[in-house]
Amino acid sequence: MGYVRTAGMSTAARRARRRAAMVIVGLLAVLGLALLVALATMQGWFGLGDGETDESQTTVAVPTPTLEAEDVVVNVFNSTGTAGLAGRASDGLTARGFTVDGVDNSDADIEGPGQILHGASGAEAAQLLADALPQEVELVQDEREDESLDLVLGEAWEDLPAAEDTDAEQTGEER
Repeated sequence: MGYVRTAGMSTAARRARRRAAMVIVGLLAVLGLALLVALATMQGWFGLGDGETDESQTTVAVPTPTLEAEDVVVNVFNSTGTAGLAGRASDGLTARGFTVDGVDNSDADIEGPGQILHGASGAEAAQLLADALPQEVELVQDEREDESLDLVLGEAWEDLPAAEDTDAEQTGEER
C-alpha cells in the first residue's frame, strides 16, 4: 500500500472547498461593511466631507438679483376682448422702469390674470417681472434663445395701479 486514502474527499478538494467558502464569506463581509457605511452616511452619523460642521453644510446662500427693471425687455399681448388693455399694462410697466418693446393682441386663451413666457436665459428677468406685478401670473418657459419676455394678459387681468401707489404701499406710507 503506497498511500492511504482518506475517507471521502481528497485533500486538494477539501482545500478548494475551504478556499471558496472563505472567498464568499469575505465578499459578504465587504458588502455588509459597504452597506453599513452607506446607511451611516445617509442617517448623518458621519459625513465624507472636508471636516466642516453640520451648521455650514445647511447654510444656503440666496443669490443676489443681478437685474434691474430697466434691463428687462417685455412684449405685452392682450388675449382678451377688452380694447386697450395691453396699452394700459405697457404704460404701467414703463412707469415701473421696464422696457416695453411691443404691444399687440394675441389669440391665446388665458383664463387667469396672465402668463409670462420666457426662455431659459430669461428666467431671472421673468421672476423680476412677476414680482413687480400685483397679481400672480404664471411663468411659462418656452424654447426662445434670447432674454426677451412676453406678458400675455388673460381674462382675470386687472389694470396695474399707478406706480406712485405701489411705491407708497411698499414703503408703508398713507396717501
